[in-house]
Amino acid sequence: MGLKNLADKIKKEQREANKSFEEKFIDEIDKFLVEEAKRKRSESSRLAFRPSQYYKCERQTFYFLKGVKGVDGIYPRSQRILQVGTRLHEWIQNDILMKMNELGYPIKILPKEELPFYGAEGVEIIEDHTAPPTEIKFIDFRFTEKFPISAMIDGALEYNGYPFIFEFKTINPNEFEYLIEPLPDHIKQGALYSLCIGLKKVLFLYLCKGTQNFKAYMVDYRDDQLEWVVNKIKGIEEQVLLDVLPDKEEDSLTCRFCPYSSICKKEELCEI
Repeated sequence: MGLKNLADKIKKEQREANKSFEEKFIDEIDKFLVEEAKRKRSESSRLAFRPSQYYKCERQTFYFLKGVKGVDGIYPRSQRILQVGTRLHEWIQNDILMKMNELGYPIKILPKEELPFYGAEGVEIIEDHTAPPTEIKFIDFRFTEKFPISAMIDGALEYNGYPFIFEFKTINPNEFEYLIEPLPDHIKQGALYSLCIGLKKVLFLYLCKGTQNFKAYMVDYRDDQLEWVVNKIKGIEEQVLLDVLPDKEEDSLTCRFCPYSSICKKEELCEI
């Protein structure tokens, strides 16, 4: 062990020894959150295209579909954010949309049986997942050769005669203040949902975490946008099947949080 590592180790031990009762109490909660997240992650290991991933760095998706084990840091704060977001989803789905549907309000929940993709060959709807009744989780094998699309929508609704996919998002006040349309990442996620479900319209409902104000935006997807999704996932799958490493995305933020960054750097050195 080098001198710097030894000094860092001693400082860490000193910080731990000097922690107050309250700090240790919070540490216990954070420890639980991290361990639970690791346990759940080990249970969901299907190799598939995911809505929040497919449009990002192709090399990252390549490693994921290859089953490469990355170093994916799980941090207490990110787990708190994730779980608070989950509870807010349950609030809008169970306490609002489900109740409105039961009481006969104009916003209606569309059952999965009424959606265009229901019963289609190559579509598997997951029935045994623990989630609000409005959510629809599915695996779609129709657009790829080996790796399916694995996704879940927050709901499918009908209002004023328009059927649409419903997506609920929570964002920070800084983003919310200047929001005039769905965020680019969300538009790409919605395109994949639209492709699979068979509904062109996706409504994004945004909740500001700071003020609890709402903003809503409807996106009516065009055929060329859906074709882009198909070409994207087919292109990545072809590279995986042929074992051709894609170029990495030149985005320092993406690289910083990528679970495969150390592996990727080794690949770059080998190419020099």
